[in-house]
Amino acid sequence: MVALGFIEAYGRVCAIEAADAALKAADVHLISIKKVSGGLVTVILEGKLAAIHSAVEAAKIRAKMLCRIVNTNIIPGPADETLATIEEIRRIRKKGSRKRKNK
Repeated sequence: MVALGFIEAYGRVCAIEAADAALKAADVHLISIKKVSGGLVTVILEGKLAAIHSAVEAAKIRAKMLCRIVNTNIIPGPADETLATIEEIRRIRKKGSRKRKNK
């Protein structure tokens, strides 16, 4: 079953550290690291449900050593509309990375 994992942290460095720990802990894919507001940064992961559970837990443990995790969430078997939103984020991210490469 496909699942989505969300990690919300204070600061980009904390979010990157959490994402790195998650990616090293389980077979998951990084969808995005996005600044929200007020210093909050959200990490979105995708993978199988068990892998997402492991990845989010590893991220919480690692990030708590350095900074503050505000919230985590796992969506098992997301709705089609939710997956469509994730695909849109992925598309925008790819488009942005192509622009940076061309500069």
